[in-house]
Amino acid sequence: MRLRRSGPAGGRLIIAALLVCSALVCAACSTAAGIAPGGQGPARGSVVITAGNTSGVYYAWSQQLAQQLKITNPRLRVVIHRSDGSVQNLERLRDGTADLALTTVDATERPTRDDISPTAADVEDVVAARSAPLRALGRIYDDYVHIVVRADSPLHTVADLAGRRVAVNTPGSGTALVAGRVLKAAGISVIESDLGVADGMAALEQQKLDAVIWSGGIPTPSIAATAGRTKLRLLPLGDLASTLRATFGSVYRPATIPPGRYPGTEEVATLASANLLVARADADSAMVRAVLSTIFDRRDAIGAHVPAANATDRRTAIWTGKLDLHPAALEYYRRTKP
Repeated sequence: MRLRRSGPAGGRLIIAALLVCSALVCAACSTAAGIAPGGQGPARGSVVITAGNTSGVYYAWSQQLAQQLKITNPRLRVVIHRSDGSVQNLERLRDGTADLALTTVDATERPTRDDISPTAADVEDVVAARSAPLRALGRIYDDYVHIVVRADSPLHTVADLAGRRVAVNTPGSGTALVAGRVLKAAGISVIESDLGVADGMAALEQQKLDAVIWSGGIPTPSIAATAGRTKLRLLPLGDLASTLRATFGSVYRPATIPPGRYPGTEEVATLASANLLVARADADSAMVRAVLSTIFDRRDAIGAHVPAANATDRRTAIWTGKLDLHPAALEYYRRTKP
């Protein structure tokens, strides 16, 4: 387990470096997708979805979507790739190695100079300008910030994390982005670990870490599994939720994780951010229609395995922040308006 010390003055340079390197090195790559254009019938060919780590909700949701697409579009081959999360998913869309990506809405906006160095932010502007534009298919469900500690921990507030060993997830993930923002807003330094949620929870259970920060759907399987063996608590964000919304705008909203969503946990105030399904602006319209029809027509089947999917709603799906809807998605929502 690799630990590194960080503080509120440190930018998340490694995230920017990964984004820039991937976009520049892989710009010539292309996806294997070959969807037949036009028409309203079932899509055919192949589509690559870049999801998240295999223990997170992104990956589970993508697996269930793929299963349902086999039913609704049997000639469409779906390939799911694991990833480090939102930032890497967007890289893969831009460089053409994926057709669809899951991402938090905050990651779709250019990193601020508080997140990364001024030089890296300037380079990011250049890379974004040279990359294929992205478009949203819709808002899928919301992520909730979890700050998880053992129930017997002396930590009770975010401020108590100062100087402690904290898993902030892998570079390139949406969790790493929001974790850095939370710690900066709190004005504290921690000893960071870049373990993902599953490995982080295992380390917490073994008392090799003091806390795990995670942003994901509820319930997140690896947290729920750990809570079934070891008593856990969730730390409240308190006023930090309002602070982050004031700083970064409507990509964040104050929210609560209801009691009992994890065994033995109480209701806790936190922060939520929408998850989007995103494609390149030149994504095939038949594929977009096929995917959206399956997401909404087969929502109950997906939600039976991934509870977060039950929150998917046509009425809120069109809220995609500053990212415009793909033209085929806009047409779909107009045609199926409740």
